[in-house]
Amino acid sequence: MKKITFLFFFLICLGSYAQVINEVDADQASTDTEEFIEIKHTPNTPLDGHVIVLFNGSDDASYAAYDLDGYSTDANGFFILATTALAVQGDYDLGADNKIQNGADAVALFLGNDSDFPNDTPATTTNLVSAVAYDTNDSDDTALLTALGLSAQYNEGENGQQNTQSIQRKDDGTYGTADTTFR
Repeated sequence: MKKITFLFFFLICLGSYAQVINEVDADQASTDTEEFIEIKHTPNTPLDGHVIVLFNGSDDASYAAYDLDGYSTDANGFFILATTALAVQGDYDLGADNKIQNGADAVALFLGNDSDFPNDTPATTTNLVSAVAYDTNDSDDTALLTALGLSAQYNEGENGQQNTQSIQRKDDGTYGTADTTFR
């Protein structure tokens, strides 16, 4: 009985530390110079063998992939991919601006490498770890949702404040829009 109890406890703990996309901020006023994606996982965990893939809702295919080999979560369990204005040492610097598209699009975390997702790779659930479909006051992209096995698309502009709010994971595993909580 002790072995079963331990195994049950271990599996619950393991499940509570799965990698997830925790926050996405794709849209700011004017030029998008402060975009970011935040991953949450166990503190100080290497992200080798993982890749972030960005999907365009216009064709439901990839437009960018960022290999996470050599990176790890920080002491609080977070890892940030951000444009240059926000990125600090240890973050993945995406470049100056406009790296995460506005619109009906998605961000996904996969097991794999960036070479597995050349531009125009169709969205898939194969090796998918976590995904968030989002928009900026656009219609839901049901084909993209289906391709990534998602049931909801979240609107960064739902409160009329898409320039200062982001899509954030809630305690129940769903997402909502609220004031940006970068780091």
